[in-house]
Amino acid sequence: MNVVSVKGRPNAFCAQWMSKNLSFTAVAVLFLSATADSRLAAQEVGATSLSQSRPFRMGFTAFPHDVTAEALSETREFVRTNADLIAHHIEGVPWAEALADKPFPKELVSANETKRSMKPPGAKVYLAISPGRGELKLAEKGATPLPPELRGKSYDDPAVKRAYLNYCRRSIEFFQPDYLAIGIEVNEIFSAGADKWRAYAEPHRHVYRELKREHPGLPIFASYTLHNLFKARGGMLKACQELMPFNDFVAISFYPFFIGKTPDAAFQWLTDNFDSFGKPYAMVETNDTAERLEMPKAKVTLRGTPEKQAAYTRTLLALADRKRFQFVVLFIHQDYDRLWDTIKATAPELFMAWRDCGLLDERGEVRPSYAVWHEYFERPVRSE
Repeated sequence: MNVVSVKGRPNAFCAQWMSKNLSFTAVAVLFLSATADSRLAAQEVGATSLSQSRPFRMGFTAFPHDVTAEALSETREFVRTNADLIAHHIEGVPWAEALADKPFPKELVSANETKRSMKPPGAKVYLAISPGRGELKLAEKGATPLPPELRGKSYDDPAVKRAYLNYCRRSIEFFQPDYLAIGIEVNEIFSAGADKWRAYAEPHRHVYRELKREHPGLPIFASYTLHNLFKARGGMLKACQELMPFNDFVAISFYPFFIGKTPDAAFQWLTDNFDSFGKPYAMVETNDTAERLEMPKAKVTLRGTPEKQAAYTRTLLALADRKRFQFVVLFIHQDYDRLWDTIKATAPELFMAWRDCGLLDERGEVRPSYAVWHEYFERPVRSE
């Protein structure tokens, strides 16, 4: 499949569209008698309990399948009953307000309050924020123009670094995350050129150091796209590896329909190249498509089936169990055919690629992958 670079999901576009159209576990312990036989039985029970638990949290973003209040409510209920982690994916920065340390735009605050309200009881919070993918990206809600001090500036400009660090601090205060990404799929910046990568890497190290000094117990990192890293390798791999001293996790996003090989090949390549860092893995966003999808403009066909999607979900969760991932996030929980019908006239064709990735189809009916998800989700989380 000739897809070289994937630079985002439909959430950015849809967030802008919606803003104009919608105000929005304990492993059981058996106490047995202290005989040799009972001790052996206890060991067997303990081994069984371990195999029936999981080391990782399981979560979703709260990306809705339609632009209605009903869809938002259904999304909230699904996340609350099928996840123990909520992922907040926020690209762009209110640069003017962050630089001047002024209140953020009301529209942005309202959107963030809605995101925060989606947290299931007792769930962990994964917050992913980003300054952009090569250029300074404005916030998706209530954006004000770049201030003169930041216009035309690169990520390593002192004022940009100051503004972004301030934005990260305020985001931590607001969302109280358990995990924090300070860059989203940052290897895409490498694709934009060596100068842009160097300009990003320096402030990443700076922001990481400052935030770790203030929040030593908070895991902080940037995420990489495995599908593009797997295909590009070479200089991109070296650049990502060189940044690993300033990442607490090996944080990966992965959409297997964008590679021409099996997910197993990509996962093997990932662990071959990143196990040596001795850091935990996290799958910060992923999905596989469950239907055949033609993208005529790109001349690409995604050959998904429900069975293929379920097999990917099982492979993913088995890897997460074996390698003791910190968490796994599915970006899409339900197909967004209705949403796509609403926005397709003005949205890039690429945004259709994730349309049929849900554990639920467009009618809300469960797919085989939902049963695989729940096979793991119903296991208690091992001590963290």
